[in-house]
Amino acid sequence: MNRIHLCAAALMVVAPAASASAQPPPDAVEQAAIRLGPVGINPSIVVRDLGIDDNVFNESQNPKRDFTFTLTPRADVLFRAGRVRTTITTATDYVYYETYESERGTNQLASVRFDIDLGRLQPYATASGANTRERLNREVDARARHRTMTYTGGLSVRIASRISVGAAARRTTMRFDEGTSFRGVALDESFDSRTDAVEGSFDFELTPLTTLRLVGERAEQTFDLQPSRNSRSYRLGPMLTFSPLGLLNGSASVAYRRFEPNDPSLVPYSGLVAHVGLTALIVSRHKLETAFNRDVQYSYEREAPYYLSTGGSVTWTTQLTSTFDVRLTGGRQRLQYRGDVQELGADTFTSYGGGVGVRLAHRIRLGLDALRTERQSERAAEREYRSQRLFASFTWGASS
Repeated sequence: MNRIHLCAAALMVVAPAASASAQPPPDAVEQAAIRLGPVGINPSIVVRDLGIDDNVFNESQNPKRDFTFTLTPRADVLFRAGRVRTTITTATDYVYYETYESERGTNQLASVRFDIDLGRLQPYATASGANTRERLNREVDARARHRTMTYTGGLSVRIASRISVGAAARRTTMRFDEGTSFRGVALDESFDSRTDAVEGSFDFELTPLTTLRLVGERAEQTFDLQPSRNSRSYRLGPMLTFSPLGLLNGSASVAYRRFEPNDPSLVPYSGLVAHVGLTALIVSRHKLETAFNRDVQYSYEREAPYYLSTGGSVTWTTQLTSTFDVRLTGGRQRLQYRGDVQELGADTFTSYGGGVGVRLAHRIRLGLDALRTERQSERAAEREYRSQRLFASFTWGASS
């Protein structure tokens, strides 16, 4: 599964715009599961994907089956000292495959954030990284070791009771292990890069739970081994952020983006992009989770260096009793490839499924889910595959 990296990719785009409001609430330490003076700790353990993977390598012909599971211990540590608030998150995936030992491995993810409360001035700094063999995204099926690091620094200034302005700078690096490849293409040549971005923002608090933000950003991506892939990007647009304290929480943004490859033979992209991640509580027993993303992404392919990814997912959960819940989920994503001509064909991913869960205690949940995934391609038949999975999960932690 690649849900960690799907989330990470979305956050790298949205987080700079939301960074000034992403810090934990002032009482986060008091609400932590474990309290040690000024330190709060929220530990969790997740066992997911416990079952049979009937297409380990996402192959169109002769798919391989194997028993697998992933164990993830995680800890969120919150520390407050005077005007400084620190948030540290660390997690490790232990991935097991019974037969195909090449797919086993560990994934480490960590982040730290510092917030300083100076009244009208709110400076912050973040650092996050991953050392992982999770699939990079839906396009690249290889579980190849790669490392990402993101550093961000910024400042928010309150100029009126409900108005703030902000500025931030961000650097992101990605490195694949030498020798890793997918369909004969070296992944370090396709993806090893550095992205530098600066942004400015204007925030207006519509209500105590809702903030409207206007964000402008300029980014430049430089590739280590293929300078011809270098590009510049500009985006401008509004974003709505909803507090977790309300019935609707999350964020939604729409922006105009201009993506300019340095290679004059490639067609630039100009148009709307969007990032949505919203959760709504309905009549207390129902929860609707929606995600939608539309943006330009780099491809591993040489003849189609980038694609426009458009798609999302919807999950509906109903709490039947205080113990049992049921959920239905569905999603669709389309990758429209581009190169020296406007359209080079598309790949489409469709998934749907559902499951049941039982809450054994306040912080313990067991789940059983079924999921069907299909990839269709206009580019080549060997890119297509189908998988059907029945898997269990176990969650212990503050958010279970």
